[in-house]
Amino acid sequence: MAKIVIFWILLGSLGFAFALAVQMRMMIALVLRRALKAWRPEFEDRVKANTAVVWAAGEKPIPDEMRAWLTDAVEHLRTTYPNPLSHLRTARRYSVVMPVLLFAVLVLGRTVLGVI
Repeated sequence: MAKIVIFWILLGSLGFAFALAVQMRMMIALVLRRALKAWRPEFEDRVKANTAVVWAAGEKPIPDEMRAWLTDAVEHLRTTYPNPLSHLRTARRYSVVMPVLLFAVLVLGRTVLGVI
């Protein structure tokens, strides 16, 4: 009985962590897109603003074909909003890791613990 309770608590906690990571990604990206729109009107285009947020949160160098309009926005986000970008990176990492952990716990519960 105890292993069933522990399994479901663990599964529920991992599911909550996954949902929280996805929510954090959406909310932080939304706030950063709005900050870009307030900074320069050209970023009212959601695709442009989202591209700037993605490149600002990433570590890769900006491609040459996008460098002209993207460099200022990325530098603005990195200097003005370093903490939200750090949180966005963390949320990205967790939203990729959590489904794998959820699947692993489900397999563990099915094969090893026999609770499902």
